[in-house]
Amino acid sequence: MSALPRGTEDEIPGQDATHERIRSLLEAVTTALLETQPVLLAFRDHRPERDRSSGRSWHGLQTLCHVSALLAADGSPAPDRAGAERLLEAVEGCAVARGLRRRSAEESHGILEATWAGPEGDLLEVIVGVRVAVRAVSAPFLPGSLEPVTTTSPVSALSPPTPPPRLVR
Repeated sequence: MSALPRGTEDEIPGQDATHERIRSLLEAVTTALLETQPVLLAFRDHRPERDRSSGRSWHGLQTLCHVSALLAADGSPAPDRAGAERLLEAVEGCAVARGLRRRSAEESHGILEATWAGPEGDLLEVIVGVRVAVRAVSAPFLPGSLEPVTTTSPVSALSPPTPPPRLVR
């Protein structure tokens, strides 16, 4: 149970709902990218995820935003421009289905970078170059999880779990 008021117009999501939304977005995007170009093989956490201050507050409570892990493909994408554009089209479909709209698209030195933003403030970034990288940044949320802390990286991006320690006799 939360001590926060409910039913106000300016409700802000909690940590659990936000993390689940970002995990779902990343899972859809990485799945679409892998289906479009199976040569990407899989996505792995390349940089760690973190919750950081959003720089805002809600009714006097500091809010956070979640910066997902930078997910990088194991394989290299097709080296042609058409292949890169097909990848961005696949991401576009996932983004639009989740209410995000294209915010920017740039090409520099053979690297395509595109971002999508949602009305609440979620941001999705995709870079297609020698490798493909994906990251999402959430809209502000209220801290305080009711669930055990888990990663927002999709299952395909998780490294194999460390085996349990063995007893020494």
